[in-house]
Parts: sequence; C-alpha cells; structure tokens
Amino acid sequence: MSSLEKRAWLALWSMCPVYCVYFAIQIGFPNLLPTMLERIGCLAVVASIHAVAYVSGLLMIKRREAGEPFLEDERDRAIDGRATRMAYFVLITGMIVVGVVMPFNNSGWKLVNTALLGIVLAETVRYALILIGYRRPRLAH
Repeated sequence: MSSLEKRAWLALWSMCPVYCVYFAIQIGFPNLLPTMLERIGCLAVVASIHAVAYVSGLLMIKRREAGEPFLEDERDRAIDGRATRMAYFVLITGMIVVGVVMPFNNSGWKLVNTALLGIVLAETVRYALILIGYRRPRLAH
C-alpha cells in the first residue's frame, strides 16, 4: 500500500466517525445543546478528536516509513487531481446551497452545520476517490 493511500485511509477513519456522531447529535437531539457555548464546545471536542486521531495516525505512519523517501509519481498526482476536482464540485454545491439558497429561510447554526457538512462531504468524497483510484487501475487520465 502506498504512503498516499495510507494517508487517505487515515483521513477517512479519523474524520468520518466523529463527524457522524456530531451530525447525529445535531439532527437527532437538537435540544441537547441549547446554548451557544455548548454548541461551540461540542464542535471543538469533535474537531479535537479528529485532529488527535489524524496526527497520532500520521506519526505512526511516519515511524513505519522511517528512512524511506516520500515518492510521488505521475499516477499519484493524477489520482489526487481527479479526486480533488470531484470533491471541489461537491464543496461548491454545498457552499452555493449555504450561501445562496439557505439564507432566505434559515440562519444561525443551521447555516453553520450545513456548511460544515458540505466540507466534510467534500473531504470524504476526495479521500474515497483517492482510495478507489488506487484500487481500480486506469490506463488514462
């Protein structure tokens, strides 16, 4: 498994579970966090867990790869480019919904959480497409 593929797995496993819990709380139990401080605290806890999990996993990957050069070839760049382009469309669609459509009927935390969902979905799409790119070989860009 290439180093970039390992990093994609790490990003997915450190991001998806914690943000799934966050959005489950926001959607399923909206009255659980009534104050602004509690909402920001919940978001800070989720972001911190994501950061700690990712940095810890990255340190483990780097320790295993100690002494090996980080090599990125044209295939790696093509896989990353394709995944980034598709994730961009997911992100721009989410931001159009948040910034152009939703402000007429919604405000506050509904906008914030929808924007965050757009970002998380875009990153999930990017890393999932990177993994698919490594698992399903293509002969052309």
